[in-house]
Amino acid sequence: MKVIRHSVETLQTALVSTCKDLIELYRTYSKQEQRLLEEGVHPGRLGSLFQPITVHSDSDWIPSHPEEPQDFERFFRDPHRKTLNARCSTIYIQTIGSFGDTGPQTEQYVEWLRQYCQAFFYGLPVCLLPAVSVAQTGCSFRINHNTENLQLLTGDLLQFLWNRKPKDAFCVVGITMIDLYPRDSWNFVFGQASLTKGIGVFSFARYDDSFYTTSYAGRLKKQPKQGDYSSFDAHYTPPITSILLLRSCKTMTHEIGHMFGIKHCQWLCCVMQGSNHLEESDRRPLDLCPVCLRKLQVSVGFNIAERYTALLHWMEEKPSREREEVPVPKPTEAFQASKLWLQRCQRILQVNERFELGWWSWSVSGSERLTQCSQRVAPGSGSRRLTNETPINARPHCVFQHKMLEGFTPLLLCGMLLCGLFFHLVSEQGAGFKKLNKKPNFIVILADDIGWGDLDINNPEERTNNTPNLNLMAQQGLRLSDFHSPASTCSPSRASILTGRYGLRNGVTHNFAVGSVGGLPLSEVTLPQLLQKAGYYTAMIGKWHLGHNGPYGPTKRGFDYYLGVPYSNDMGCTDAPGYNLPQCLPCDSCGLQILRSRRSINGGCYYQVGLPLMENSSIVEQPLNLWTLTAQYQSAALRIMHEMRERGQPYFLYIALAHMHVPLAPPLSPETPTTTSHSLSDRLLYAASLREMDGFVGAIRSASHTGDTLIWFTGDNGPWEQKCQYAGSTGPFKGKWQTKRGGGSAKKTTWEGGHRVPTVAYWPGMIPANSTSSALLSGMDIFPTLLSLAGVMPPSDRRYDGIDATGVLLHGEQTGHKVLFHPNSGGAGQFGDLQAVRAGTYKALYMTGAAQACGGDTGTQEFHNPPLIFDLENDKAEETPLKVGTREYQVLAERVALWKEELLWDIATDQSVSAADYSTNDSAAPCCNSMRPVCRCLMRG
Repeated sequence: MKVIRHSVETLQTALVSTCKDLIELYRTYSKQEQRLLEEGVHPGRLGSLFQPITVHSDSDWIPSHPEEPQDFERFFRDPHRKTLNARCSTIYIQTIGSFGDTGPQTEQYVEWLRQYCQAFFYGLPVCLLPAVSVAQTGCSFRINHNTENLQLLTGDLLQFLWNRKPKDAFCVVGITMIDLYPRDSWNFVFGQASLTKGIGVFSFARYDDSFYTTSYAGRLKKQPKQGDYSSFDAHYTPPITSILLLRSCKTMTHEIGHMFGIKHCQWLCCVMQGSNHLEESDRRPLDLCPVCLRKLQVSVGFNIAERYTALLHWMEEKPSREREEVPVPKPTEAFQASKLWLQRCQRILQVNERFELGWWSWSVSGSERLTQCSQRVAPGSGSRRLTNETPINARPHCVFQHKMLEGFTPLLLCGMLLCGLFFHLVSEQGAGFKKLNKKPNFIVILADDIGWGDLDINNPEERTNNTPNLNLMAQQGLRLSDFHSPASTCSPSRASILTGRYGLRNGVTHNFAVGSVGGLPLSEVTLPQLLQKAGYYTAMIGKWHLGHNGPYGPTKRGFDYYLGVPYSNDMGCTDAPGYNLPQCLPCDSCGLQILRSRRSINGGCYYQVGLPLMENSSIVEQPLNLWTLTAQYQSAALRIMHEMRERGQPYFLYIALAHMHVPLAPPLSPETPTTTSHSLSDRLLYAASLREMDGFVGAIRSASHTGDTLIWFTGDNGPWEQKCQYAGSTGPFKGKWQTKRGGGSAKKTTWEGGHRVPTVAYWPGMIPANSTSSALLSGMDIFPTLLSLAGVMPPSDRRYDGIDATGVLLHGEQTGHKVLFHPNSGGAGQFGDLQAVRAGTYKALYMTGAAQACGGDTGTQEFHNPPLIFDLENDKAEETPLKVGTREYQVLAERVALWKEELLWDIATDQSVSAADYSTNDSAAPCCNSMRPVCRCLMRG
């Protein structure tokens, strides 16, 4: 046996092409679709969906019939390939001769074939023409002298099909249970087609397991006279078995695939492989490889996930509850391997499913998905039976719902033109959404330790007015109500935002320290690096926390400019400390006070090194002034925006605020109480910090070019509960199951309060105003969404976990992640482990506890197997999990376990997984003057 292997580069080129227009066309696929297609670039590895072609003998197709391989580009550029149009879009099936004497089963068998083709060529109508006898075709026939069976001459059958081809036909396929021959000198042929005319005929006779045996019941000794078709009246046809149905489905779809111009596949195991004999045909899979799938998808225009749903629906052994029972059960035993394969594809594509009464069903039923078509039915069923005399235009038409072609009907086309004129007029008057004439600017504002309930518009019952600018942006833009930080602590969350990958892939699973030697692995590709290459000016202001030594700093990871603190604003002393709990002392406090402070707070304050302010790769102030930091950030941001506007260059500005991380240092009004022991003044301090942050955001909004600038505000994780009065609000997401047992349920945990963050997207003229989306989204989605809007393609040598949310932002779509995983960020278990799973409105937790709450209480770490599962739609506070014994729970737990296992396997087989260096060294701490206490210096005059 010989295995035909192609290099990764060869398969990538065959799938995508090297031509710019075809690469752009490929980029229109979703992240999940691209991931599925790119499974074919690494065939044959453990767990792979696709396998390389194997040649078992010289009699196999490839050695016997050398052909030029057809990659996607060659297919797409072929001027002779047959293409669909509005007038000719229907696939017709013509049965010729008897298909058995079992009555309803024969009728049902043909209908099964029609339904399968309709699912395979999803979106196109597939209709049955009235059955014809062999005599009606007037074809020549003979007895094969070797196998002693009747055979029909294919040329005559093709002429018959051509003469009766309907005007709306894309192709007509004749099928028969009688063997075929193309000319007298040939022994037999499985089928023959004219691709230019769109007609073909195929036989299933040799798919009978007994065909080549001496006991085959179809043998005849005496040659009938030409014109005497009586021998066909009682001609033997094989029994309808699962294997026969499987083989018939393969042949039908293979030959119709040729009608679209798809040649024999020589890339991977595929239904479009050529076959010389039955054993080789049986080795072919039932579906298409990625290269051929893309060819068919471009030809038809179907949604890949919907097509797989339709195929899987067809393979269900039992009819759904909504469908009537059929008289004969569909023999799908031979399809089990294909069924499991389709389910794996669906998990990659994240097919949306709906939970209903403990029973998983498709959100759109298969009966609605499958195009409804006029059918040949058994006599006496009450339905009208088509006859040869029925004119084509008088027959019941196929209800055709294909998205790409339905718009070509004259009435709808007129409507489309009128709508286009209307939207043109509206846009001319400035009321419609603008079309992007140039690359947009991006401003991502990341708040630190902010609570979902800190945004006024998320918590209207509190009647506060702490975030008027963010409220206005939400009213003029989009509020994302189910948006999540990728992790519930600083470094992992920021790494995932900039790479679009989980921490288990990018290597950042917990925070970097003041003395960290490394940072975000250099093998990771960041968002600013890609935008920078695409002509963007990239600048960052604020907290980095992804490594500050050598090649790990911001200006080495894609940013043209940087001003900020290399880590959190509590990881160094200052001369005028902000508000914290416990309260830290100034840098120059006497040694005895510092010693006592360290002892009393267990190392919660830093005194060895002053908190540095860095510009690019240099320290400009150490320790910095917390009370003027916001003003410095705002001045730098406005300067960059102004300069880029003057220069006419698109920019990406990443602002990682110190708000609302302790120590808080808000500008206080004279009437604000300053007694730190008074609880009211404490809450006023937090509110003042919120208002300062909001004012900063308002200044950025006012300075932005509203028509060409997207502002995306979000948070890195939930509030830090152990800071008590200096921590934010989680809103209704209290994590009560945990808090009742002790411990926190926000930052560092996988409870909703730790991950669900306030998020607003603002882009007047592009994002519909005053809109809210409940789509399940993540900070990881910023990476693919901004790249998509910028027209930049991410590297294909790695796997991503974020999704392109452009449809949610610009078009009001409500579809986000089907499943979203939350890693351990310090609350319990191993750093980075996937401990919680969001699936729709459900939440499963495998590990709880161990995060510190206000007052110092730490919950007990608990592992849950089976997991706790909460229904967030009815239990936002995560107080009462579903009962384990219920059907609802059992189905959910099984699904969640499969999704988790699949992601872990995907990460385990990911060749692009990185590992961060978490080693520390005192000499690695930022220090501008090691000769002075706390490295004190001031480089700015």
